Amino acid sequence: MIKNIATLLSIGVLSSAAAAQNYSSGEGGNGWQFQPEFSIGGGYGFTKLKDGDFDEDEAAKKAFAVFKFNEFIGIEAAYIDFDESGNDSLNVDIKGKALSLIAELPISESFSVYAKGGQMWWDADTDIDTSEFITSNDHDGDETFWGVGTKFRLAEHLDLRVEYERFNFEISRDEINVLQPRDIDMDVDYASVSLQFTF
Repeated sequence: MIKNIATLLSIGVLSSAAAAQNYSSGEGGNGWQFQPEFSIGGGYGFTKLKDGDFDEDEAAKKAFAVFKFNEFIGIEAAYIDFDESGNDSLNVDIKGKALSLIAELPISESFSVYAKGGQMWWDADTDIDTSEFITSNDHDGDETFWGVGTKFRLAEHLDLRVEYERFNFEISRDEINVLQPRDIDMDVDYASVSLQFTF
C-alpha cells in the first residue's frame, strides 16, 4: 500500500513539475513560486465495501480544508463519516481524520487533475446483536490511503471536485468478539462529489 502511494505521488509530482516548467515559460506563469491559497469544502458520495461479511454499498460524507503552496503542491486535512455497515449480527460505524499531500496538474484555467496520498486515523464503533447476547465496542487505528480526482472551476472562488479514494480498515477478531469468525480486513472504495470554496 505504501509503495503504491509513493509511486502515485511520484508520478503526480513529476507530472506537476513538468507542467510547472511549461506553464512558467508561457504567459503569466509563476512555476513553483510560493503562492499560498486556502480552501474549505464538503462532499457526499458512495462507498463500495470489499469484504464478504458486509453490505456492498453505503454513503459517506466529508469536510475538508486545503492549503496549497503553489498551483501544483498542497496538503489536505479531512474528516470523513462513513455510514454504518454490517450483516445480520455485526454492525461497524467508522469515522476518520485524514492528512494527505496533493499533487495537482492544471490542464487549463478551469480544469485540473490531481493525485493524493496520506494517512487516516479512524475510530470504529462495533455492535454485535445475536440471539445469545448484545455487546458494543470501540476500536481505533491508522492506515495509509490514496486518491485521484478532477477539479472543475464553477465560479471565481468555487470549484467542483469529483474524486475517488481507496481506504483499508483492519480489526482483529479478538478485539471484536471470539464468536466473530475472522478478522475484519475491509477495503473501501469511496467515490464522491464535493464543492470547494477558495478564499
